[in-house]
Amino acid sequence: MGRRSKALIGAGAVTLALGSASLAWATVTGPTKVLGGRGSQMLPAATPGGSFLSWTLIRSGQVDAFLRPAGQPKIQLNRRGLGWNGNISGTEAIYQQVVHNQSDIHIYDTGTQTRHAPPGVNTPGWEFYPRIDGNNVLFGRSGPNHSWRVLLDDTSGPTTTLLEKHTGRPVRRLLPGGVAGDWATWARYTPRTRHGTVVLYQISTHQAGALVVPRGKVQYAPTVDHAGDLFYVRSNAGGCGSTVVIREAINGGSDVPLAKIPRGYDIGVMNAVDEGPGVTVYFDRLNCNSGFYDSYKIVVN
Repeated sequence: MGRRSKALIGAGAVTLALGSASLAWATVTGPTKVLGGRGSQMLPAATPGGSFLSWTLIRSGQVDAFLRPAGQPKIQLNRRGLGWNGNISGTEAIYQQVVHNQSDIHIYDTGTQTRHAPPGVNTPGWEFYPRIDGNNVLFGRSGPNHSWRVLLDDTSGPTTTLLEKHTGRPVRRLLPGGVAGDWATWARYTPRTRHGTVVLYQISTHQAGALVVPRGKVQYAPTVDHAGDLFYVRSNAGGCGSTVVIREAINGGSDVPLAKIPRGYDIGVMNAVDEGPGVTVYFDRLNCNSGFYDSYKIVVN
């Protein structure tokens, strides 16, 4: 396919320049519920101002990804099989479609109302958790022998960059988070040790750095804005819904708490949307008892 692959493991470390965690909470509006009702409303994302909203609905055993223009009927993204939402960039909504145990990435264009596969992304492997920003597509790929990879594809090339990989035991899950401008992020999680943290990667310098995890904590569900500000979740390790807090690691600044989630609830994924000024962070909130999700947002000024 004419693709070139560059492995960047050990290529250096991003200097996050984070100060000590501040005791002051940033100026935040919300959390505000965006989607609720029967079933699970999860994996929410949007365009600036909420002109388009995308998400996954799980109800009665069916899993579908939807896109809804403001004030108009929703559009089903996956034509068949199961649909898992990604996010939206410009006129393109990216999503994961699973048909007969084959998982691939597709894009729906809101302008042409057509679907296509991003070049250089899909293989016989299991592609998942897609995120898009302009020509950049961040996604995961898993395979035999507990193989996990995070990749960044430049669809104008296409050029595929391997950001991190892990194979074998102990299993380490690598879960894509978000891509925006010169920045990408993903999460690492080791089920055996219940240790997990988030990684920030600068595309232009090919450098990555992981956030230090305080003792007894786990960090996950990362997303990033165009300024390189990293949004993520920190909670107590080993249990669902215990001291769950959305935080922001400001690029070149401090690491601050943004919103505390009620006990007994947790977060699956987050998507950051640059509003200029401000950032809206969309997230799905899990009820640890029922297993159902609703979707929320916070506005960070």
